[in-house]
Amino acid sequence: MFDFLFAVTEWLRTTALLDFAFWITETPLSLFMVENFWMVPAAQVIHILAIAAAFGATLMLTLRTLGVSGAGSTIEETSARYVPWIWWGLLVIVISGLLMLTAEPLRNMINAVFWFKMIFLVVTILITLGFQKRIRAAAAGVGATWVAGGGTKTAAIAILVLWSLIMVCGRWIAYVPV
Repeated sequence: MFDFLFAVTEWLRTTALLDFAFWITETPLSLFMVENFWMVPAAQVIHILAIAAAFGATLMLTLRTLGVSGAGSTIEETSARYVPWIWWGLLVIVISGLLMLTAEPLRNMINAVFWFKMIFLVVTILITLGFQKRIRAAAAGVGATWVAGGGTKTAAIAILVLWSLIMVCGRWIAYVPV
């Protein structure tokens, strides 16, 4: 596994990403992030809190879909309560992530784990969009008695696994040499 990650990192060094990362280090935003010692930790705290909000809301929606919790409420009620937290949290995750990327572009852009995290994030967003559309359509008008089918339950579990991979990769980025 580590040889594969090392090979991907070595390949990333040969791409235009390296020049782009060096260019980012000279931008005013990057310099501001680096010169103000509190900016990176603040962005990290905001990033982690947004991940907690988005993942917590995702967890609640998927647990309702799996029939583990929230059996007394409809999918419409559960979605209305948690879906905004997912998407607003994701927006804050992206903004704070871009700030952290701007502060340390070489550490991130030439890091295989960072790119796996981005792939997992895009896949998670796409599956979540389809998942939310599917459960709302399937549960429309049924009420609290709605029970998800096997494919919907599989998608719910896949979303939780993908979010877990995103969080593991996020932590792992700091420990992978580039």
